[in-house]
Amino acid sequence: MQNLLRFLRMYNVLIIFLLLQGYSINLYLKNNTFQNNILIEKTSNYTGKVYDFSNYINEYFNLKNINNQLMIENSKLHNLKSKNKINYLSDEKYFNYLSAKVINNSIFKRNNYLTINKGKKHGVEDGMGVISTNGVIGIVHSTSENYALIISILNKQSAISICLKKQNNYGSLKWRGFNYKEANVESIPNHVQISSGDTIITNGYSTIFPSEINIGTVKSSKKNNKTGNQDIIIDLFTDFNNINCVYVVKSQNSQEQLKLESFNND
Repeated sequence: MQNLLRFLRMYNVLIIFLLLQGYSINLYLKNNTFQNNILIEKTSNYTGKVYDFSNYINEYFNLKNINNQLMIENSKLHNLKSKNKINYLSDEKYFNYLSAKVINNSIFKRNNYLTINKGKKHGVEDGMGVISTNGVIGIVHSTSENYALIISILNKQSAISICLKKQNNYGSLKWRGFNYKEANVESIPNHVQISSGDTIITNGYSTIFPSEINIGTVKSSKKNNKTGNQDIIIDLFTDFNNINCVYVVKSQNSQEQLKLESFNND
């Protein structure tokens, strides 16, 4: 503060002169449209370059943040593999994982989708599962050469087979279109003991997802005597408002399993 006061005392005459000059120029331009337009024309090129540079800096730092996030996600995946903390990551002889960047995502619609930057030429096919290091994201709906559209679990058309990790009872994950942080579990009978905080995972019965992928934890449960099943709300592990990197899951034995199981449909 003392340095500032000392500076003002030393250069008070110059400061007053510059302020008066600025005020004079401002009055002149206000009363002279022609000169004002010339000034704007002469300076617009420089201001445009400043804006371009500013945008470049913003994009550069945003790109760095995205790349840092991808590095973090890859590090998480590597750590989970090495420590075998999650079953599906250690079961690599049955599943392959292709990393992808999320380039579009919706969370506030009744039927939400994501777009990723990997498509047919990268081996992505319709019906493949999509996960993050936090849990289930959705299922591939359609693909082009370079992109894929994912049906998010925040979609009323989505239905994922799940089970209660502690009791091993099976049900279905649904979304009723209200809150991107929550989902619903259906088809769990009333007699099953469920507690707040119980973990919900995939059951591994389909060829889409391996078993034991985290989905969420029980927030509340209420017996429904009309249906005989409980109304269960869960808190999702994945923050769908902040997804940058995902992994497409490819089952190496899916065709063999589907061909074998097709005989049961005859």
